[in-house]
Amino acid sequence: MTRTRTRARTRTLVGAFALAAAACGSGTPDSTNATGAKGAQAKPAVTGDPAVVSRSSLDVVQHLQGELAPFQAVDVYARVAGYVREIGVDRGSLVRGGDVIARLDAPELAQQRTEAQARLLSSIQTAQRLHAAARTEGAVSAHELEIADATVRADSARTDALRDMESYLVVRAPFDGVVTERRVHPGALVGPSQGGGGGLVRVEDHSRLRLTVAVPEQLAGVAPAGRDVPFTVSAWPGETFRGHVSRVSGTVDTHTRTMAVELDVISGGKLTPGMYGDVAWPVSRRSPSLFVPPGAIVQTTARTYVIRVRGGKAELVTVSRGVAGTDLAEVFGPLAAGDTVLKRGVDDVAKGDAVVLRPQAAPTKAAAK
Repeated sequence: MTRTRTRARTRTLVGAFALAAAACGSGTPDSTNATGAKGAQAKPAVTGDPAVVSRSSLDVVQHLQGELAPFQAVDVYARVAGYVREIGVDRGSLVRGGDVIARLDAPELAQQRTEAQARLLSSIQTAQRLHAAARTEGAVSAHELEIADATVRADSARTDALRDMESYLVVRAPFDGVVTERRVHPGALVGPSQGGGGGLVRVEDHSRLRLTVAVPEQLAGVAPAGRDVPFTVSAWPGETFRGHVSRVSGTVDTHTRTMAVELDVISGGKLTPGMYGDVAWPVSRRSPSLFVPPGAIVQTTARTYVIRVRGGKAELVTVSRGVAGTDLAEVFGPLAAGDTVLKRGVDDVAKGDAVVLRPQAAPTKAAAK
């Protein structure tokens, strides 16, 4: 009896464990299915405001910085070595081309010219005696006469050269302008190199100025050559000046990615070299361009694109930037006027994602009028 009861209890315990195991087994698939259902949920649709790609002619103004420089500027050096005897100009002096700036003394040069003149006189007298003796047949050979005449010519040329060098002891202004720097005083030793001192004076032409503008690379192809361009300077607030686009460098600086363009400017007594100008640079193209809101352009390390919406799905369209304005930015790429893009692009939108566009508010009656 005891063994029979023990076996019955054992069967009961085994059955209970089996039921518990079955219950646990049946719960595991349900849990797995629930997790799979959560993972299989679709990515939520992207909601955003629409913007329509427009096509129009590019005609905008970009504000660029430029710097005024003298139309002509030169450091005036002495062409021969000597001591400054006198200098008749100072900073701010107005000079005209050919005016005397300084006078120099060079005693060695005067001595060389005196010796050359004496040598020339001696060679002339020798040649004259030889030609007189040549009247007697056989007294002087033709070769001796040629040597005498050549000596006269050489001594004459050396004398003329030294006389010309003495004329360089008077230093003159190369063109009309103003002396902006004076670097020497009487008694100073000067010369062609002047020890890297920068010359006796610096003369600049301020009647006309050069306004050099660094035009960004993307605008280099639309430089308005031959046009007048307005600009302002901080020294004369509220007043607008104009410059004529005269010279385009035609090359882009590899460091700044800009192209230097020069404008000719009449100073009018108000503008001076060194001033910075805020240039209203006109930008236009011959053919119409495509435009989108600036915020629609997405920039990543890999590419630049806009998110076009077709049939409620996102398409990533690669574009390149053109001229950016306040409200619209010029783009180039496989877009067409009338395409709808997200007004504010985000980089977490993938190709094929669902997009829901917010409805645009209808214009009011006042706005419609």
